[in-house]
Amino acid sequence: MAGNRMASAQKLALPRDSTLVAMENISKTFGDVKALDDVSFYLRKGEIRALVGENGAGKSTLMNILYGMYHADSGRIQVWGEEVTVKWCPQMAISKGIGMIHQHFSLIPNLTVLENVVMPTLEWMDISPQWKSYEQQINKIIHDYGFQLCLKNRIDTLSLGEKQQVEILKALYQGAKILILDEPTGVLTPQQAENLLQFLVSLRERGYSVVLVTHKLNEAMAICDRVTVLRGGRHVATVEKEETTPQEIARMMVDREWLAKLENNAPPATVKPVLEVKELTIEDRHGRPVLDKISFSVGAGEIVGVAGVSGNGQTELAEALVGLRRGVKGSIIMDGSRIDGWSVGKRRYAGLGYIPEDRHGTGLVLELSVAENLVLDRIRQMPFSRLRIVQPQAIEKVAQEAIQAYAIKTPSAKTPIRNLSGGNQQKVVLARTLSANPKVVIACQPTWGLDFSATEYVRKKLIECAQAGIGCLLISSDLDELMELSHRIIVMFHGRIVGEFKRDEIDLDRLGLMMTGYAGENSNEPKRKEIV
Repeated sequence: MAGNRMASAQKLALPRDSTLVAMENISKTFGDVKALDDVSFYLRKGEIRALVGENGAGKSTLMNILYGMYHADSGRIQVWGEEVTVKWCPQMAISKGIGMIHQHFSLIPNLTVLENVVMPTLEWMDISPQWKSYEQQINKIIHDYGFQLCLKNRIDTLSLGEKQQVEILKALYQGAKILILDEPTGVLTPQQAENLLQFLVSLRERGYSVVLVTHKLNEAMAICDRVTVLRGGRHVATVEKEETTPQEIARMMVDREWLAKLENNAPPATVKPVLEVKELTIEDRHGRPVLDKISFSVGAGEIVGVAGVSGNGQTELAEALVGLRRGVKGSIIMDGSRIDGWSVGKRRYAGLGYIPEDRHGTGLVLELSVAENLVLDRIRQMPFSRLRIVQPQAIEKVAQEAIQAYAIKTPSAKTPIRNLSGGNQQKVVLARTLSANPKVVIACQPTWGLDFSATEYVRKKLIECAQAGIGCLLISSDLDELMELSHRIIVMFHGRIVGEFKRDEIDLDRLGLMMTGYAGENSNEPKRKEIV
């Protein structure tokens, strides 16, 4: 039955008019926040449309309405020439050939890749699914599009990049003809991002339509046909790519000139090690090294970048440093004290700050308010608790100070943090981490999925940390970000450090080869390593 559903989606007839999607006068309100205000959006057959705007501009809300996740308060929608009814939902959208890859993945962690891809297509009567047949169909897609996935692996063993591949694979298997991608390259290397963009171009050539929700204007301008700009929940403009420039789009997005360069970020004159990692090793349950004798240092006032394809030990490195991993061998020394035997709380209290890569999963508690999240790691300490009784006034006071100092846009400190945009949620994580006066900050993918303003803000805060003498380990899949912020870059592959560059010595081609295992640490020529 899964195969029948896939076939029906792929055989959808094209309307005579070239407009596949017509969204007219769409408005949507969440509580007191007007997320969309009279927005119209039209998508043609065989076009790639960039949908850009700052976080909170309404991009994801608009696409979630098209996908059936939300219902518009007013307006009308036509898909394939047919009016959308009040019963419109993701299942109906999928049956109409619409696929959406969300920024935050909708996968079941304890199931395999195969099960996650197939199960949404199964009917309730499928008591004995033909898994072998489904596996053959999906493996053909994997082969055709070059995905690096094993269908038998569980989702909770995959990296962020691999999870995103599963989401794209799932949409293709379900027969999407209209593909919506929300910040799809945020966890990809430059080579992977380029491959994805070229893949989207090939879809366009076959008559597919693509909506690319992105904050990377270079990607939008590279492959899109038209650009739609939203600001403050309103439609600002839709322009042909040939008739605009990245600078003009940026001005429309933020209503001001975009600052292309961050303030001067010079390395410190003298570097005193504030974090030293020696022979750090972690093994999986089969005894294979996930981290293999990792050694490096971070100086006071220094930003050390960690480059590498997602899934090569970066997440495990961060978790080991902050105390979230057990069975760690080697030593971790912070400001002269060995901390590898310390608890998470003791490390944090001693001055180790942590910005996790998954702000929803590990950085925030979405059910709590902005104020509660701002003091989450200190809620049991004075002045926030006395005799184990929480002190709301003390929490409110500190929260108001942080909201003002970090320009957090929220109706109030009591607002549930899930109602904030991604950029403002990340500001809460930053405020909580930096207000603890850390000696070292471990920052993992700190700008992933953020818009221009939020990205600029986070990067400036990291620079300010360095200028204040704080050491920073920056783990990022964005090479431009690493090159712009880092004083040194170390490269990881298969849990090992395979290279290191100073800022003025960076060879981008060689760095990229190292990230994919083609260049050894001391080799002069590209050398392929077996990828197992």
